[in-house]
Amino acid sequence: MLNYSELREMQKKEMESSAIVTLSDGFYQTISQLLNEKKQAALSSKSLLAIKEYENIKKIVLSIQAKREEKIVLMAVRGESDASGLTSEEREMLKELSSIIIRSRGTIKNVWGNEDAVTDSSRRIRILQDVSQYKGLDEAVYGPFKKGDEQSLPKAEAEWLLKSRMAELL
Repeated sequence: MLNYSELREMQKKEMESSAIVTLSDGFYQTISQLLNEKKQAALSSKSLLAIKEYENIKKIVLSIQAKREEKIVLMAVRGESDASGLTSEEREMLKELSSIIIRSRGTIKNVWGNEDAVTDSSRRIRILQDVSQYKGLDEAVYGPFKKGDEQSLPKAEAEWLLKSRMAELL
């Protein structure tokens, strides 16, 4: 079980490093148990010291979580998909954020990207089945796509999805 000094050390490492610090997959469950125990101890003892300890642990955990969320958002914006060191909850967050950013970039590109239509370098497709995130021939990250999504993709990527019968041309 984690204690106050271990949490402070984690917080210090997370704040000092630009890279995400590796946490065990059950980190948030362990924190939840610790907070529940400290809260019960504070309520039952009515000790000011126990209440302060509970509040301080809560602040440390929120600080760690906020810093990690900030780093995960940056990972998603940069298109990084290496989720090593993340908890399962954080991996899911990275996946969802990446998907939102990719979709948004596609939408924005469609708004101002009429040059693509002139050069015929992109294809508008409808996704026929779920497609996991992948790295394309141009080293860009595409996906994940859900069945029914409509996307404008570079010609080579669209052709690959069309040939694989994972998409249809619009």
